[in-house]
Amino acid sequence: MQARKQRRRAIAIALAFIAAAGLGVAAFGERWLTNPAEGGTWGYDQAGFERATGMGLRTYERCSGANCASVTNFELIDLLEAEIERVKALNATLPAKDQLALPRKPWHGFPVVGMIAFVCALIAAAGLLVGGALALTGKRPVVPIMPTTIAVLGLIGSIIAGCIFVATKPEMAEPMVVGWTFMAYGGAAVVGLAAVFPLNRAIRPIDVELGEAGSTMSWGGSRDDQP
Repeated sequence: MQARKQRRRAIAIALAFIAAAGLGVAAFGERWLTNPAEGGTWGYDQAGFERATGMGLRTYERCSGANCASVTNFELIDLLEAEIERVKALNATLPAKDQLALPRKPWHGFPVVGMIAFVCALIAAAGLLVGGALALTGKRPVVPIMPTTIAVLGLIGSIIAGCIFVATKPEMAEPMVVGWTFMAYGGAAVVGLAAVFPLNRAIRPIDVELGEAGSTMSWGGSRDDQP
């Protein structure tokens, strides 16, 4: 039974570190949304320079050849608003048959949910890292809030905000679909949720009356205590 417990602990620690790394990459990655044109997620010109448009949780980037321009998502909303006003002013001078299509008005909460997803992903990663480190050292600290609880709350918050971020993407001149960073985040979130509960069992303080059964998040006894 001891060997089984050690194996589960090792797996939980490994999954926690993997999930934390994935969440960090996803938080800072710039391809939550990307332009699928020119050969899929990534596109290259004849000189080999990446030309795909990409959007992360904080910034929007567009490349043409070797030249790339980047703005924050807050600035992007302002630029889209200015473009709408420009089209409106231009259409006012044109006959009905020559008027340009008016872009859809962007939601101003879009960059806000992106920042929420960014912060929550880092909080979840920190909780998993601390929990994994404690399990690695075999410590069971008595703290007001367990790092695994922080990790769960961070994962839930980032999943909700991240899905809203992708679903409410603004209308751009080019099509935008989910990119590899979003896929990496989804995998990291699943691995993090799989790791956090056995990790909690490994670091939660043991109740003096219940014994090791008190180190589980459920009411009953832990499976690790069964013969």
